[in-house]
Amino acid sequence: MRIIIYNSSSFGGCYDYGKALLNAYRQHPEVEQVSWWVPENAEIHKDDSVRLLFLTDKPKWQSRILKQWHFLLRTLLNPLLLLQRLTVQPPSVVIFNDFEQLSAGLWVPLFRWILGKKHRFVIVLHDPDRDAYPPSLRFTNWSMKTMMGLMDVAVFHDFLPDKIYYQNLNECTFLDLPHGFYAMPEPDPELLTQLMKLESPDRIILTIPGNIREEKNYDLAIEALSRLPGHVLIIAGSASNARVDIQQYKNLATQLGVSERVIWIEKFLTEAELSAVIEVCDVVVLNYAISFTSQSGILNVVAPFRKELIVSDGPSSLASVLKKFKVGELVEPGSVDSLVEGLKRLSTEEAEVRNNWEDYLAYASWENHVSKAIDCYSKLKPMA
Repeated sequence: MRIIIYNSSSFGGCYDYGKALLNAYRQHPEVEQVSWWVPENAEIHKDDSVRLLFLTDKPKWQSRILKQWHFLLRTLLNPLLLLQRLTVQPPSVVIFNDFEQLSAGLWVPLFRWILGKKHRFVIVLHDPDRDAYPPSLRFTNWSMKTMMGLMDVAVFHDFLPDKIYYQNLNECTFLDLPHGFYAMPEPDPELLTQLMKLESPDRIILTIPGNIREEKNYDLAIEALSRLPGHVLIIAGSASNARVDIQQYKNLATQLGVSERVIWIEKFLTEAELSAVIEVCDVVVLNYAISFTSQSGILNVVAPFRKELIVSDGPSSLASVLKKFKVGELVEPGSVDSLVEGLKRLSTEEAEVRNNWEDYLAYASWENHVSKAIDCYSKLKPMA
C-alpha cells in the first residue's frame, strides 16, 4: 500500500499531526511507501519521504491585504498543484490532512474528471464542525458536501456532529481513530531555568499554548486568576492572525490587578520550549469556547507529562475523551465561576485523583491509529 499525506500548512496542529502520521506509517509492514507533501517553506529535514511542493504559508509581506490575497492564491493553486502531481503517481491512498474548503467547488470536479478512480481519498476532520467558516452557512454546507463527496474515508476523533454534509454519503466510510500523542524532546534548559525562578507560587497554571485565538478564552483564565491568590498564569504562543489583539488581554490583567502574575511568552514555541513550559506547570487549562468541537492537539502533547487538566464541557471530542478516560476536571464553557471551582477542586487534598493517563496513552498510540486505518483502507474497492 502506498500512502501520500497532503499538508498545505507548515506549522501548527495539522503540521505536527502530519509529521507524526508520516513516522507511524513508515513503521507499518503493509505500507510499501509513504510520502509527506508540504509547503516549500516547511522547516523539516528533507528526505525521500518529504517533498516541498506547495506555496508558502508564511509570506514575507507585512501588508494584511497582501497576506489575504496570498491566502486566496494558496487556496486556489495548492489543490491544482496536488492534482498535477497525483496524475503521475501510482495508485495511492491520499490523506487530506489539510484541505482547501473554500475552493472545493473548483478542484473537486477536476479531481473526479482527471483522476477518476486511480486513487483512494481520505480526509482527516480535525475540526468536524465547519459552520463558523466564511462566507456563509449555505456556502459552508455546499463546499463541505462537495468535498466529502470525493472522499472514500473520513477520519474523526471520538466525536462527529450531526451535520448535513456528513449525511447520505453512501461511498464514504466514517472511521473513528485515536488522535495519537506526541513524544516531546527534553525541556529547553534556558527557558526551564527561567520559569523555575518564579516566586514560589502555590500553583502554576498553563492556558492552551500554541496559536492565540479568541476561542481559547484567555479572558476567563485571567479573570479566574483574580480569585485565586498564590496562582500564576502562563500564556505562551503567538497570535494566530492579524485580528487577534493580545494587548486587550494584557489590559484586562492590569484592570484586575493580576498583571504581575501573568507570564507572557509571545512567540511560536519550539518543541523543547513547549516541553519546558508544560514541565514547570501544575495544571493545564483547555478551556475552549462552546463553539470548539475538535480534539485539541495539545491534549496529546500534555498526556505524556501526566499533568492535571481542566477541560471545557462542550460538544467536542476533547470533552468526550475526558469523560471516557477520567484524566481531568470538566468545567462549564464560558463560566468563570465553574473554572475557578474546577481549579480549586484540583488544589485540595480531598480532590479525586485524576491519574488515568496510562489507559489513555495505550489507547491514543499512533500504532493503534495506523493499524486501524490500514485495516479500513485494505477493505476499500480496488483502485483502478
